[in-house]
This record gives sequence, structure tokens and C-alpha cells, in this order.
Amino acid sequence: MLTTEQKLLSAASHLAVFVSLPIIIPLVILLISKDGYVKTQAMEALGFHIILLIAATISGILVIILIGIPLLIAVGLVALIFPIIAAIKVFNDEDYSYPISGKFIRKSI
Repeated sequence: MLTTEQKLLSAASHLAVFVSLPIIIPLVILLISKDGYVKTQAMEALGFHIILLIAATISGILVIILIGIPLLIAVGLVALIFPIIAAIKVFNDEDYSYPISGKFIRKSI
């Protein structure tokens, strides 16, 4: 059973994308927290947000040749949906791993 503090810190790291600090908030939580679960969730969120930033940058560049427009829309939808799912799972006491970056991040921990 997760404590309220664990749930809030983990959800904050996942939902940081909605307050325009998608890399800073998970990084601060990762560095400050002493709890293993919170650190894992912050690392997952940090990795996911970095991948989103890279994908959005590449899509933004590809807008020049028009293929970037649907890619940018897809990245936006992924950035909207997956953090909400992660926060809901965390509040339901489930360990969440992003389908895009989760396996890579978990192996590096």
C-alpha cells in the first residue's frame, strides 16, 4: 500500500508535462526523494518526457516536408494520454511503466 506522499510525488512527476516543466519536476523529485518507488516513477517520467521532447523536435523539423504535421499531432496525443494514465495507475497503487520507454528505463535502473 502506497502512502499519500508516494502517490503525490509519483503523480507530480508524471503530470509535470502539463505545467510546462516536464524535465525539471521529475529530475528534482528523483534527486530529493529517498523512496525507491518514487525514484523509479520519477525516472520513468523523466525518460518518457525526454523521449517526447526529442520526438517533438524531430517532428517540428519535419514539418518542412509536411510529414511532421501528423507526427506532431501524434506526439501531442501521446503526451496528453500517457501521463494521465500513469497518474491514475499510481493513485490506484499500481506500478506503472510507459510502453514506449519503460523497458529501457527499467533496465538502466
